[in-house]
Amino acid sequence: MLFHRALGPCDRTEHRRRLPPGSTLLLYTDGLVERRGHDMHATVAQLVTLLARLGDRPLDELLHRISNRLTDPSPEDDVVLLAVRTPVIAQR
Repeated sequence: MLFHRALGPCDRTEHRRRLPPGSTLLLYTDGLVERRGHDMHATVAQLVTLLARLGDRPLDELLHRISNRLTDPSPEDDVVLLAVRTPVIAQR
């Protein structure tokens, strides 16, 4: 059980998933996809489309393009992106 000072006790779950070599995992805060007057689901769909199109680019370029495309010029909330790519192991 996880305890958060402001919220009290919270259940915590753990999940595991294998990522194939060359996979890109993107973690982001809600500030990237939630905005007043905008449909969050539509913004998440845009993000999925961007990842499908740009997911093989170098990580710094991927993050830069996603940020430029989806972040408001003056965001009302924090926006944090973290991308991790699993290494590709060369065949011998």
